[in-house]
Amino acid sequence: MKVSSGNPAGGASRGTGYEIGNRVRLLAAPLTFAIGLSLATPAAVALPIQAAGADAEAPALSRNVLTVGGRDRSYSYYISSKYRPDAYNFVVYVLPDDGQTAEQFAEQSGWVKLAEEQGFVVVFLGNDDKKWAANSGGEDAYVKAVYDHATTHLTVRAPGQAAGGGRGGGARGGGEGGGGDRVGPAPGGAAPAARGQGGDPRMQGRGAARAQTWVPFHYVTGAGAGARVAQEFVLNHPGVFAAIATLDGGAYDAAFTKGDEPAQGYFQDLRGGKNARPVWKQLKKDVPVAAWLFTTGAPSRVETRQVDYWKRSDAVAPAARGTSFGGLQTAVYSNPTRAAEQVRTTVLGASANYDPAIASTVWNDFFRHVARWTSSPNGDVGPMLTEDEVNKTFDVKTADVDGKTYKYYIKTPTSYRKGQSLPVVLSAHGAFFPAWLYLNQIRMHEVGEKEGFITVYLNGQQNRWDFTDPDGADARYIKQVIDDLATSYGADRSRVYMQGFSLGSGMSYMMGITHPDLFAAVSPNNGIGPMSDPVQARVKELKAKSDVRIPMMIVYGSVDAGGSTDAKVPAQGVLRGAIDEMKRYNGIATVDRTVRFTSPNTAPYDVLVLGGKTVGAGIDARYPLGRFQVTQYSSSDAKPLNLFNFVWVTDLSHGGDPREAQLEWDYFKQWQRNPDGSLRSTAR
Repeated sequence: MKVSSGNPAGGASRGTGYEIGNRVRLLAAPLTFAIGLSLATPAAVALPIQAAGADAEAPALSRNVLTVGGRDRSYSYYISSKYRPDAYNFVVYVLPDDGQTAEQFAEQSGWVKLAEEQGFVVVFLGNDDKKWAANSGGEDAYVKAVYDHATTHLTVRAPGQAAGGGRGGGARGGGEGGGGDRVGPAPGGAAPAARGQGGDPRMQGRGAARAQTWVPFHYVTGAGAGARVAQEFVLNHPGVFAAIATLDGGAYDAAFTKGDEPAQGYFQDLRGGKNARPVWKQLKKDVPVAAWLFTTGAPSRVETRQVDYWKRSDAVAPAARGTSFGGLQTAVYSNPTRAAEQVRTTVLGASANYDPAIASTVWNDFFRHVARWTSSPNGDVGPMLTEDEVNKTFDVKTADVDGKTYKYYIKTPTSYRKGQSLPVVLSAHGAFFPAWLYLNQIRMHEVGEKEGFITVYLNGQQNRWDFTDPDGADARYIKQVIDDLATSYGADRSRVYMQGFSLGSGMSYMMGITHPDLFAAVSPNNGIGPMSDPVQARVKELKAKSDVRIPMMIVYGSVDAGGSTDAKVPAQGVLRGAIDEMKRYNGIATVDRTVRFTSPNTAPYDVLVLGGKTVGAGIDARYPLGRFQVTQYSSSDAKPLNLFNFVWVTDLSHGGDPREAQLEWDYFKQWQRNPDGSLRSTAR
């Protein structure tokens, strides 16, 4: 593959002009381009870059130009033709050594070919002068600008379209709010996004199609001076990438002093508008990052210091495990209780280069098996099964409804024997977050293995859910799955439960209040509604027939979009409406109070003081009072029942604490649905 960068600021007389920030740039007429304007600097334009005479079959890179520190910088990228328009795409950021352009290193390293084969996105950083800044941390602003920009400006080419065509998104990257230009699950599962309508999902949002990404699935790698820049950036911004892999690179001594600074807590504000500071405060050196350091020959003092730094951050055991990845002998140092937090070291021959074999090994045996889950202010490094591995270890089944084929994944505990009647937990993913990927985050099946229930991960059409119609295709699909579980696995219909995240949370909430006969309890997480008129009409119809109830545990992050800017429970909006609705639905008379809150960040506003009994759960060294503040509401019946729990999770943005699955099961297992539709509680 031969590529050339072109000149985005070229002054050809036939150039086409456009204005960015009161400055006019000229583009050479033959180039097609897309302007991608960020709401915050830097501004950028996407350009195709392929040299004249290059192989027509060779993949062409696209290029974005940024303004960083008052001067133009660029990055190139390649989006696989196998990219997923309706799912999150993994992104690998690559930094070449001095003396190479990004395009030259793209050809040498094999990352483009690998990205095309495996279906991910690769972003190449670099300078036109082929030289990185020589001072410590001198490229941090550029790397962060590329990361922020790339998360929303990776424009996808339609068949026959020149590379870089189409208009990019707007807001700064790294978020996952679904509204506006941010990428990811729709906030709270808003009805338009829930329907998943509007044609090709690649055209969702403003402008041309773009590759959807999300913060857990970003990785960085580099060689030589590029490796140093990558290492220095991750030292200073440890909550950005899930993993780093470098060849012959270690940070300058001065960069290590950044480790004693407070970590930025990027995950504290994934959707924008939050001002609450983390309760759990980490230093940068205490934020784990999965790291793999390759050296040509014995590691230098600088490289040894870099390895020791990551060993401390990942709190690994002192002894390494020797193994081979792709034929490369490697020492693996692992955290004794969190295996994904690990440091790998590999010594190559003195003449070795960063080649396709290294790229393939880094991707296949490292990056795609680790994520930085959105479960804490700086994220948490955790393991991940690939889609192929999920398909091999779960029972994968399909259901046909209205000509649409749905997929679902079943995991039975190893103790299961045919003829047993076990409980079932159904899990519904968020938007762009397919079931095979979501199960890696919630890991409900691991609780099922321990507690003895069947776990089912449901997959919606185009990885979305329609909770606007209680009798729609999605609702009937879930009913069909329950029927199949009862027939094929002997599942206990009296102990069927459902939970969901983000858009799947709205689906879980809707199914619970409109089909309470199907479930003994439900738990929506980080997303509620609003509910449509047909849903509200169905609830009114059900309640007119009988005083049906649905045990519910709503789990919400204190710094997710549903909360106030100061991590307070809101006194208005969708979340407050859901709390009030569940109290009415379940015959709960407990009164919540509204008080005026004097915010240090905004004008005073009203927040909710919950009237139920609040207990702390999830107690650990980080949260001695408990990360989960569980407010329990009981009905006004002669024999009160704890029919509604509201869980406020400290420091949680749009994600989930690893202990949520157990918390939900501990609530679920108290409930059974009798054949006549009434409830039976086993709680003491």
